[in-house]
Amino acid sequence: MTPATRSYRSTEERRGEIVDATIRVLAEQGFTATSFARIREAAGLSSTRMISYHFADKAALMQAVVERVVQQAAAVMVPAMEAESTWRGKLAAYIGTNLHYLANNRLAARAVIAVIQNAPHADNSLREDTSALLLSLLLTQGQQAGEFRAFDSLVVARSIRATIDAFAVAMPTDAYTTEAAITEIVALYHRATRPEGAS
Repeated sequence: MTPATRSYRSTEERRGEIVDATIRVLAEQGFTATSFARIREAAGLSSTRMISYHFADKAALMQAVVERVVQQAAAVMVPAMEAESTWRGKLAAYIGTNLHYLANNRLAARAVIAVIQNAPHADNSLREDTSALLLSLLLTQGQQAGEFRAFDSLVVARSIRATIDAFAVAMPTDAYTTEAAITEIVALYHRATRPEGAS
């Protein structure tokens, strides 16, 4: 390993530590109270300059938080979806693994909700539209394969995303109720999208 490689890995690790600390502060203290000073304390850093060295401003740091959580969720969701051979199975995997990720990473869920709720409206709309559009493609492909009934795929995609976001805000506190809620949500969209007359 060369000195340059060691330096690069150290930089990435430090960025990761700062993002992780930011997630904790966001989840526990809220967006407004999340300052570089509090992040420095949570990360055990000697100076806030170590944060500004890696992130130009608070907005850049908040973007890194969202990207980290999205990447972590995708690492769970994508393999589960790829393992399914049907579009109905892929949809169930998309919803179920997304909800389980949120339930198993509650600090991250609260942190991202705090960022989205306080983001400029244009940025928030862009994230929502991109996510819903990608999901609508899955639904459209399922319709073309005859696995879903006829409906406006973007409307249903937005409904699914809104349900997932609402779950992130108000998740049950105990494991049994959480699992029951996830099962019910998956079943709800299974029934809502199935072809007419299908069991």
